[in-house]
Amino acid sequence: MDLALSELEVGSSECRALEATLEEAASAWRVGLVAGKPGLVERIDATVQLAAETTGALDVRAGRLLADAWKHAFSMHRDPSAAYRYAVRAVEAAAAPVISPKDTLPTLGKMISAFRSKPDKWNFAFKVDSATDPKMVVLGMMQILWTNEYTRHVDPDVQAPLHVSQEEAESAVVLALSLVNWFASGAITPTS
Repeated sequence: MDLALSELEVGSSECRALEATLEEAASAWRVGLVAGKPGLVERIDATVQLAAETTGALDVRAGRLLADAWKHAFSMHRDPSAAYRYAVRAVEAAAAPVISPKDTLPTLGKMISAFRSKPDKWNFAFKVDSATDPKMVVLGMMQILWTNEYTRHVDPDVQAPLHVSQEEAESAVVLALSLVNWFASGAITPTS
């Protein structure tokens, strides 16, 4: 069915009919886009799906990387390690112009260090309240994303997993969605 869908036009009557059938049957799958073509994707909360589509439109490069992460996390042809890798790259693409615009090879690790060492160099749409500094939340989110992609290096522990799990990949993609949105939308900006 997924292969047959990929041969159809986006929004065709066949795609709409199949989507209606899948929804009526309460299927875990729905008709969505996979690499720009119709395909079966996991049915997730509609607001999360809309947020992903909206965020992807804010920054073309980060959006493409986020779409690839989404495809590898939620399509019928899943690759959790690739999903996680693309999620990190999407954040790097969105954050680099804000945090390290002059770096010719920006990485999330270097951006985390820069953000941690001088958080006052950036403004964030959320204001500090008595309990939480929003910039430290952003820093923590970037750190979680970065340090939990443990498959980018070989671990000498022979018991260490070789690939991230599906759950880790899905969590990374959703986490990246927020970070990409904040950096690409202008919610996080350099101070003047």
